[in-house]
Amino acid sequence: MRRLILLSILTLFISRDIISQQVPIYSQYILNEFLVNPAVAGIDGMTSINMTGRKQWLGLQHTPETYSVTFSTRILKSPFSVQNRRYHKGSKGRVGLGGAFVTDWNGAINRTSLQFSYAYHIFIRNNQLSFGMSLVATQFRIDQDLITLRDPNNDPVTDVLGKSAYIPDAGAGLSYSSRKGIISISAVNLFQSPIKFGNQEFRSQDLDHIRQYNLYGLYRYQLRNQRWEIEPSVLVRGNEKLRFAADITGRLIYRKEYWAGLSFRATKDFILLLGMKINRVYIGYSFDYGLNELSKASYGSHEVVLAIKLGDSNRRYRWLERY
Repeated sequence: MRRLILLSILTLFISRDIISQQVPIYSQYILNEFLVNPAVAGIDGMTSINMTGRKQWLGLQHTPETYSVTFSTRILKSPFSVQNRRYHKGSKGRVGLGGAFVTDWNGAINRTSLQFSYAYHIFIRNNQLSFGMSLVATQFRIDQDLITLRDPNNDPVTDVLGKSAYIPDAGAGLSYSSRKGIISISAVNLFQSPIKFGNQEFRSQDLDHIRQYNLYGLYRYQLRNQRWEIEPSVLVRGNEKLRFAADITGRLIYRKEYWAGLSFRATKDFILLLGMKINRVYIGYSFDYGLNELSKASYGSHEVVLAIKLGDSNRRYRWLERY
């Protein structure tokens, strides 16, 4: 974990370029790691439903905003069964499934995607090694009411305004987790699919899908009184053009029900994290404020998360229970 933190700090200083917002940015991915890596689908044996709403630079017009709904679960261990006089092999509780609906506005550009994910979990002593892959279908369009062209007659965007392009792609991930924490690596936009409106391929360096990698690590440290936990985490994002960004986060958690934290992003943003758990419902809020001109001219960026985790029964996953 120390090496991962040192790597992230180094990344903050050596990065010359920050990757553009081609993939939606979240500040509270800690509450929904499925947004970062498909391998974590069903990792804790729970059925999770997560809703996220994010608005950047509140107070300015047409700034990025993202809304997402995700679902993940685990196919639990079951015995052999007999149906229609045939024997059916029971499951071993190793398969996780997930899905996501995400719509992301970035100015006049809108991406709406559907994602289906499959994960496979293997126990190694009391730890867990997870593999995952996802298939993604994205609708891409440019809103003609929100864009102004300098030369409508020669601009390549003119012919595609008001039309939609449908783009298939995929992602993959690997995760190693324990009761103390998790470390994972994932990749999105594996196919780097081009944007095509019908038979017309729209070429733009700013809009082309670029393969992106995520390195994520989290560690849980419980204090002696058993009520407080300290949870540092790091997320490093990068692509094949050697552009990097990183988030360094620390949370203080009380009785696993209330938390507060601070995060620093390589875009010189400072993020305040607050949240609470009420029975099986998790509520999170984050406020981002940066040192750039957009942040100074706005009311900052805001993100709200509402999550529900179901299925805490004897059949659910336990770290000390083997399937």
